[in-house]
Amino acid sequence: MGLDALLKKMFLHAFVSGTVIALVFTFSPKGFAGDTDTARNYLSTIVSSLSTILALCISITLVAIQLTASRYTHRVLDLFLKMPFNVSLILFYFVTIIQSLYLLSRIAEPIRETLPSYLQPQMAADMILVVFCFAILIAYLYAVMRLLKPERIVAEIERECLSAIARNRSREALDKVEQICDIAKRAAGDMDSTTGLIAIEALEKIANHGSRAARASVTKQFVEIAAIAAKEREGGMLLFVLSGLSSIGTAALHADRLQDARDVIHAFERIVRTALVGQQLVPFVEEAIAAMYHLAAQAVRKEQATRMSECVEFAEKTFRSIRNIGEEVLLFERDGGAYVARVILAHPFGSLLQDLEQVAPFVTEEMWPLLIDYAQLAKRLIARVELSELALITSWLREDLLRYQKDEAIFEHELILVILLAALSHYGNHNRAVRLLVHAIASIVAVPHSLFAKLERNARTFRVLFDYSDARPHLQAVQTAFEEYRKGSAVTV
Repeated sequence: MGLDALLKKMFLHAFVSGTVIALVFTFSPKGFAGDTDTARNYLSTIVSSLSTILALCISITLVAIQLTASRYTHRVLDLFLKMPFNVSLILFYFVTIIQSLYLLSRIAEPIRETLPSYLQPQMAADMILVVFCFAILIAYLYAVMRLLKPERIVAEIERECLSAIARNRSREALDKVEQICDIAKRAAGDMDSTTGLIAIEALEKIANHGSRAARASVTKQFVEIAAIAAKEREGGMLLFVLSGLSSIGTAALHADRLQDARDVIHAFERIVRTALVGQQLVPFVEEAIAAMYHLAAQAVRKEQATRMSECVEFAEKTFRSIRNIGEEVLLFERDGGAYVARVILAHPFGSLLQDLEQVAPFVTEEMWPLLIDYAQLAKRLIARVELSELALITSWLREDLLRYQKDEAIFEHELILVILLAALSHYGNHNRAVRLLVHAIASIVAVPHSLFAKLERNARTFRVLFDYSDARPHLQAVQTAFEEYRKGSAVTV
């Protein structure tokens, strides 16, 4: 809230409270029927009681504020001090206490004398003000309790952040982002997923409407929040973070902010590689991989994209990040091979490949970088897994090759993958894997000789897969195996 708006609110509260007090003094009847002794006792009691109540109220409120600040953020104290209700409470209590002391000093008559008529309206006004004091106290406590709710704290900071962004105050906006992130981190540490969700939703709004600096800050902070949630095994918070990142990435792509989308992909990769892999949190790794594939697909499916080449490059680099994650999973996760085969190298990759074929003129170097990234991960997979896990890939390839026989581009690229995987298996002396690939594919399609010739011509392009040795002998061995199978001979490798 800006200073001007805050002053206006405080002035409004002071004006309304002052008006009510003035009306009470102006129109109070002669309603007090007691004597001077009763008036003195009443006024003394009122002064003592109201002073005690005000002191206790402020003390208890400050303790509650301090506890809330230690749990969420120090900003709670600032929000409390800016609460306009403070003006009304203090004004009513101070006026009532001072009025009571003033009347007490005006009663000069002896004990049990009738109270002078000119003091009776003021005594009635004092009694009415006491009623208002208790009413305003209840309203004040309700306002404080609302202020201490985490959703209210987050909403206030979010509003101030968006206001700072609208006024181009980047430093102030970043401070607000940090405060909301602190709340989310503490919620993750305390396993308070409800508060965490509130904070993450606020960060999503800031990322979607904020400046470039604010958006980048939110994305980086999500990595830290996820790390704390993973350490505490707070699954709810992890899901909120992954879902929030996916939403931010989707909004960035819709707004043609590719750099923001790249930041999201890097955040996913960092979260998975530093916080999830090796911690038996594979379901969350799968969630992150699915989100990354989804963002890559969205980038290349954009209609009338103004920067389609960059979108395709984004999709290719996204798969490279996915490949890096897959390598980590193979190294550190039990049964990581089956996971990589199913979640990374099978149907999800096929969907991405199909999307890229729709924008083939923009694809880098006839899709060789993407195919090489795929083959690099598959090479590590073949060296580590049983045939049953590799069969997940061959089953997908069989389905796709049968489905896309009339789509020459997809059909050719998937056959290239088959040949590369078989050649890499031969290079690594995994002959059972070669036979599996040959039996699975040669039984449904015939691999044209021209495709082997094309691969031999481009052998230098993918020689990194063969540790920079000559790939042609392995390609020729695979070609021979396919020919033997088609002739009905035993496959010898």
